[in-house]
This record gives sequence, C-alpha cells and structure tokens, in this order.
Amino acid sequence: MPVWPGGSVANKVAPRAALRAADFKSVRGDFKFNANQFPVQNYYLQLVGKGNDGRLAHKTIGTLLTARGDAYVQDCKMK
Repeated sequence: MPVWPGGSVANKVAPRAALRAADFKSVRGDFKFNANQFPVQNYYLQLVGKGNDGRLAHKTIGTLLTARGDAYVQDCKMK
C-alpha cells in the first residue's frame, strides 16, 4: 500500500488515495473499492462442520457472486 509522508492524516487526500489503490492480498480474492468506497469482491458459500478428524473444518462450496459491489453506488455523492 502506498505510504504518505510521515503517516500524517492531516493530508486527507493521500490516505484516501492509498485506500482506493487497495494494493494488498485479500483472503477473499480480488478486491477493490467502488466509487462510494464500499468493496467490490466475490461472495462465497461456505460451511463449517466437523472434519474427518473430529475438529472443525471450513469448506468453500462455491462462488455466489463475482466482483459484486453494493446496489447503491449510483446514489453516492463520493465520486
């Protein structure tokens, strides 16, 4: 993620630009911010239950939505 001078949040433009870049690895796969600053990401169907060893196991069944943003982006004034 880009670093802004001195890490100061007094410059409000630089941290926002760094967040918009969303240049990081995500456990949910591809990730970016939409124009209204909500994430655009994949949504998965997942189950948690007992595995063969009796311990909790996490399993991804499939992808429900791909590159999904929120439904109200066109109403946001944060352009």
